[in-house]
Amino acid sequence: MNKLKTLSATALLVCTTYATPSAVFAADQSSSVAEAVSDTWITTKVKAELVTTDKVSGTDVSVTTVDGVVALVGVLPNQAEVDKAIALVRGVNGVKEVDSAGLKVGVAADLGNQSTKTSSDRSVGEVIDDAWITTKLKADLAATQGVPSRDIKVDTKDGTVTLTGALASQLEVDKAIATARAIKGVKEVNADGLVVEGR
Repeated sequence: MNKLKTLSATALLVCTTYATPSAVFAADQSSSVAEAVSDTWITTKVKAELVTTDKVSGTDVSVTTVDGVVALVGVLPNQAEVDKAIALVRGVNGVKEVDSAGLKVGVAADLGNQSTKTSSDRSVGEVIDDAWITTKLKADLAATQGVPSRDIKVDTKDGTVTLTGALASQLEVDKAIATARAIKGVKEVNADGLVVEGR
């Protein structure tokens, strides 16, 4: 009987010793899959809430979720819409935090470079406006959380802002573009030269 108890205890010890790492790995893997599904669900739910809610231009807002933190990027026409969008996101089940640094107030400029003016068509007022836009944008980029403004070159001509540089993530790129689009006087934003490092 003692041999049977010893044999059973040894077998149990061997099973738990060798089964535990794989069980832990499976639990970790299951946890990360559940988290990814949860982030996808949160993003989908937030987008649906934004699009179906009155007084929020939900189609002008990009939504990204990582580990329950929802990042909003875009340009809305007034602070009331920004506040309402943030409140909506906070109300979605599973949202741990809202990063609204990329959500700006203003009249959204077009993306692209469609200007047909030549440099001889520019007035003194436009040159001053271009310098003001560049200065304002650099200041706003420096104040935007999660955007490494030192890594972004800003050039403005005829109200068209050109952004160049290499950033660590697409979220940083999106925040920089939204910041540029929200600046008064910006007609267009050309961000073809603003890329994600390693892509």
